[in-house]
Amino acid sequence: MSFFKSLFSKKQPITTRTLTKPQDLQINDIFTFGDSFALPQAMRKQQLQVIDIKTLEFKHEHYPQIIGQGSGPQLVYLSFPINPQQLVKFSLLLTRNDVENLFDLDAFSEIFEEPGNARLKPHTNNHHYADMIADEYIQQDFMTTGYKHQEDYRTTTPPQDNAQKHGREFEFYSLSGGKEKRFIDIFIFENGDTDIYLSFLRPANEISELWIKGE
Repeated sequence: MSFFKSLFSKKQPITTRTLTKPQDLQINDIFTFGDSFALPQAMRKQQLQVIDIKTLEFKHEHYPQIIGQGSGPQLVYLSFPINPQQLVKFSLLLTRNDVENLFDLDAFSEIFEEPGNARLKPHTNNHHYADMIADEYIQQDFMTTGYKHQEDYRTTTPPQDNAQKHGREFEFYSLSGGKEKRFIDIFIFENGDTDIYLSFLRPANEISELWIKGE
């Protein structure tokens, strides 16, 4: 009986996945940046593989943070905050040496002082991230609370109930410049860990090629 059932049962259609937008990247997929001179050397013409996908959650929105790595140790972060032009936020994680080389540390410390009205000018343009840097940054966020989840919640909502698993809570500070398309984004976690990103908004077509894993 089971033989005849299997013989005459309808075959389920094979679903094929398509990949046309960077916000649909999955772990192990590949993406390549174009050769635009608006991109820093860490991105320009680089081919990267998605090694992780996390979720950044704020009060009124949440969106994925896609982490890519090429042949070297440099990581590139793609995220997709709401913006009218649907631009992608490309980010690089700064080291302490990067921060010291780019900014006056006394001026940088004003970011964390109330009421959060810091203005910051880089004191050099001689840096390998120079193409991402604004001439001046004005503070936008001060102690904004959010959560960083280790899971990908693009198709669901992050846990909202206290009994459920929450992500890592952080305080978020940000400054913008370059017609609000260049940013310094700072995440301070409960244990004191601090991530400082240099970011800018760019069109999605700065990523010239996308490949599905295994193809």
